[in-house]
Amino acid sequence: MYRLIAVYSAVALSALLAPFVALVYYGYGPFFSGAAFSEGLFRSMGVTMLASSTAMLINIAFFTQVAYYAARRGNAIISALTDVPASVPHPIVGIALVLLASPQTAIGRFLNSLGISLFDSYIGLVAALVVVSAPVYIRSAQSYFESLPREPELMALSLGAGEARVLWYVFRSSARGLLSSGLTAMSRAISEFGAVAIVAYYVSGPPFGLASPASVYIWSSFEAYYLSAIPEAATLLLFSLAVLAAAHAVKRN
Repeated sequence: MYRLIAVYSAVALSALLAPFVALVYYGYGPFFSGAAFSEGLFRSMGVTMLASSTAMLINIAFFTQVAYYAARRGNAIISALTDVPASVPHPIVGIALVLLASPQTAIGRFLNSLGISLFDSYIGLVAALVVVSAPVYIRSAQSYFESLPREPELMALSLGAGEARVLWYVFRSSARGLLSSGLTAMSRAISEFGAVAIVAYYVSGPPFGLASPASVYIWSSFEAYYLSAIPEAATLLLFSLAVLAAAHAVKRN
């Protein structure tokens, strides 16, 4: 029985991954061009790399506690709320962020009074990436916490250790697992287009000047001439896979 399932699984996964294999083959084969390593592409990838790394750090800092609580309490409400950003079309995420930071809302007027703008800014790009990648981080970190034995935590509490001290010990000893979850979410952030295209089609300011995130840059190339976008898309795909491979390597070790 398992041999049959293994064969079926191999066929199904091959069909699932075939478009990406074709993209790399044609991008670095018949349709290869200098666009695969152009200055504009690397500048856009630099913007995406910096913003997705920042989003990863924010996810770890703010959502680790959510993942831990969901793992230990199994709260259905938290699970449902976590799924909201992942369940809606991501252009809606971009529209919601632009609205939230606009002068039409109290929060937007407050942010504007501080000189903070989410539209076409690095802050807006990071905000969009946090919203779309946080559910991935929470789910991954939750699975990691669920795999940990609870006995050491319960024993420490029974011996008089405070909750804050126990949590600090758990989080510190879970650094490798949380980094793996963070890199998995970062890989998701790198690939985001829908929210990013609305909030931060361009990002202005140092150190990149005026540049688009990588997904938007490739989309612009596709609109101009789709064959030129193939090697660029292949490069971004390999970059995303490298981050995902790093996540799995950290988890295994």
